Amino acid sequence: MKQLFVFAFAAALAFPFRPATAQNDALTAWFMRATAYNTVGHAVATSRPELLPGKPKAMNCHYVDGRPQFAGVWVLLAYDTKHHVAFGAATTDQCSVSLFRAPAPPVSVPNADLSGYATRLGIHIGSSYASVRSIYGGGPTKSASHFVVGYTSTVPGETVGTPHKKIGLPQTVTIVVDDQRVSAISIYTDLAGEF
Repeated sequence: MKQLFVFAFAAALAFPFRPATAQNDALTAWFMRATAYNTVGHAVATSRPELLPGKPKAMNCHYVDGRPQFAGVWVLLAYDTKHHVAFGAATTDQCSVSLFRAPAPPVSVPNADLSGYATRLGIHIGSSYASVRSIYGGGPTKSASHFVVGYTSTVPGETVGTPHKKIGLPQTVTIVVDDQRVSAISIYTDLAGEF
């Protein structure tokens, strides 16, 4: 009888967390389908590190409480309902951001016009693959209707502790291309070296 009570109590405690887990799983699958985040086997080395500038102000790699979480450390910050573009960020020993075309997410998030948002080097949703190759310094020529390419570089950084030391932080940019146009840009910068 005691074991049955313990089982029933444990099941009752677990029940409220199921929808959040299902929501997290659905959001993670939605994100991965659109971005192919960190799935590139071979990435082309480039000397030009990348970033998505912090405009609008809330769009940077800093964690924002109260927004839908997914894939462990990611937060969905905004969705452009007119242009079907989403923006997410991740932290925890990384500074990662992703801008991507996708159907409406399975959660409610703030609406924002993301149509003109571009990386520091000028890549945006809808950029041609030819311009991606030109900006990042090459990469394979591809004619498929859907493919993923990756670029690696080093971002200048500094250790947190004193004395501060200049360091290089590894970065990977994953770009999804549909019909020779960019449909997703994900930038992962590993910050572990700062500590």
